[in-house]
Amino acid sequence: MTAIKAPDLSIEMFGGVLYADSAGAYPGLELFSFLLGVEEGILPSSPDIKLKRYAHDFARRLVHDESLPQESKTNVLADKHSEESIRKLLSCLELEQKAGTKKPTWKGAHFFPYTKSLVHWDARFRGENTSNVILERQYYRGAGAYIFNVLRFDPNQERLNSIRNGISELFDNKEDSPLENLSRTLRKHGSFDKAPVSDEVESKSRNVFNDELEDLFRDGVFNILSHKSIPAVSKIKAIVNWTGIWLIIVGNKRTRIAVENNSYFIIDCAGTNQQLRRASQKSLKDYLKQIADGITYFRAGRDITSAQSQKIKGFFASTAANMKLINALTGRRHFTFGLNCIETLALVAVHSNSEMPFEDFVYDWLYKKCSFVIGRRSASEAGLLNVLDASIFEENERKLADQVKAVGMLRVYSDATKMVGLGSEK
Repeated sequence: MTAIKAPDLSIEMFGGVLYADSAGAYPGLELFSFLLGVEEGILPSSPDIKLKRYAHDFARRLVHDESLPQESKTNVLADKHSEESIRKLLSCLELEQKAGTKKPTWKGAHFFPYTKSLVHWDARFRGENTSNVILERQYYRGAGAYIFNVLRFDPNQERLNSIRNGISELFDNKEDSPLENLSRTLRKHGSFDKAPVSDEVESKSRNVFNDELEDLFRDGVFNILSHKSIPAVSKIKAIVNWTGIWLIIVGNKRTRIAVENNSYFIIDCAGTNQQLRRASQKSLKDYLKQIADGITYFRAGRDITSAQSQKIKGFFASTAANMKLINALTGRRHFTFGLNCIETLALVAVHSNSEMPFEDFVYDWLYKKCSFVIGRRSASEAGLLNVLDASIFEENERKLADQVKAVGMLRVYSDATKMVGLGSEK
């Protein structure tokens, strides 16, 4: 029996490397490293690309590594006061850690791309030598590389050009901002590629399907970037969140072949009905079992260790918890929507200067496209009204409407019509 490793099987199953260490927001951060680091420009069409990577190790070690030599700090920082001020500022710019993780070392701390020069790559020490920092994958395992290819190999040229322009506009107005100048200076004092390099994982992650599922991601990014009235940082956060949410949907739809049925996510928005809660808990268990069944199906007689299988399975539960699609990483878990998740889904669903009837948002978009069961109509189509009362899902849908309104994405008109969107952005 031939052996297969988790990264290769994951690419075969999903298109990219979905690995436990890279769960949560890391695929989104990796995506931005490619979007802004490729020498050919944003989303090039050329098959072979090269990437310039920055470690930002000086700044990250300044916050988290007490072994950073004093001489290194003296060469960059004016005095103790500036050191303390910059350290506090940098700590505020870090990505919120994955659910269930301890306080990070500098290698596990990553900056969020509030500005272009905060984008950076994975890095670690080589051996025991703390002066030799190497650029190497640890949390950026390849999911972002796959999604980068999903975007750049979009056959819809008009949508591709619009996304290219939108990504560029996210950072155009920040070139000379104080934060950009500071982060650019600090980044130069860390390790970086002297010349752009090819990325082996990216070259393997071009298994682009160009199907409805990948178009769902592309349309979502297109819609996020279309909103001109919201800050660039909000759009960057939405793209990172959408990347994680979409990968959870990928886990469901790419493994349906293993279970030979249409599976779905039962979302508990109300949080008050025990029957719905139990159904949502079972839905999560079924989803994770489907991932396991998918591994069994796709391995097709090849040997893979249980530890390697767990690396793939662990990606989905951890990502769902960090994207606020489930209530917790451990314990009694069920599918739910956090407010950041709801805001992202609304921005993804509706284009600028457009609105969508709330009922269509719940059924046509959340259910038909994403497999999220919330309201009565979707529950009926999923066959759930045979075991649960319709009123449970009616209340669930009303609760979601309240939550969409709370994030500023729902308008209720005088005739009680509910519309999802930001309304006019002129």
